[in-house]
Amino acid sequence: MITVFTPAYNRAKTLPRLFESLLAQTDKRFEWLIIDDGSVDETKELVDQFIAEGSLSIRYLYKENGGVNSAMNYGVLHTENEIFYRVDSDDYLKDIAIERIYANWHLVENDDSLCGLILLPIGTDGKSVGIHPFDEIRRVSFFDYYFQYGASGDRATVMKTSVMKQYLFPTFSGEKFCPEGLMWNRMAQKYDVVSIPEIIYVREVEIGDSITSKVVETLENNNVGTITYYSELLKIGQTRDIRLFYYMKSALLYWRYALCNKTLSFCEKVKFVPASAILALIPGVFLLLWDRITRNKRF
Repeated sequence: MITVFTPAYNRAKTLPRLFESLLAQTDKRFEWLIIDDGSVDETKELVDQFIAEGSLSIRYLYKENGGVNSAMNYGVLHTENEIFYRVDSDDYLKDIAIERIYANWHLVENDDSLCGLILLPIGTDGKSVGIHPFDEIRRVSFFDYYFQYGASGDRATVMKTSVMKQYLFPTFSGEKFCPEGLMWNRMAQKYDVVSIPEIIYVREVEIGDSITSKVVETLENNNVGTITYYSELLKIGQTRDIRLFYYMKSALLYWRYALCNKTLSFCEKVKFVPASAILALIPGVFLLLWDRITRNKRF
């Protein structure tokens, strides 16, 4: 059975659209697991109304606010269903989404080297969301999908719950967020996924108070998790086929956020990445200065 997992923080305004899309599913073999990450709006009251209707299998759990990564971990640890599919509260599903997941699940179900499926979104503006390189069903790792084949943007990741439990998001003292790629790249060292060129959900292009609408500031404020992500990416890139563009971009972004960190010494920051990454230090300084100037912050 599928767990459709939704982390929610003050999303009472957007959850009804997702609820309606779940009601419209042609296949109802799923549970909707909502993890309320400390909302102070009417999220609980709204979900209580959904549950009272009795139209769907819904489970609601509340936790203190800890950020989207902690909500993801909480959701993974509180489901026993075989299939785990995250759908954010400001997105919604096409009516055949659950049906198409089941139709393709046999491709990964009995292969212990595969951890799930990649399917595709479309934006609320009707345009493609990002770049997805394959027009046919393709086996690939998360790392190669992005850094060898040039994918970008969001995708639907429909995962084996058992694998998700092996790769929970790490926690960093004083921080509530780290790039999801940290988890996906770690997973890619052992598992592949199957990419399916089918659209199953609609992605909100941008909500004003979402993480993605202020991504640079979010990464600066959570710089330990951020530089851990880029450090590991660069190290993996030395052993796998990664495009030079992505390697150098990652080195640049490493320094952009490492220079925000006041805990690690400069020597520690240098040792945290391959020696070749030092070439991006000066451009990283200028990029950070530009961030400060454009937001009227003092360096």
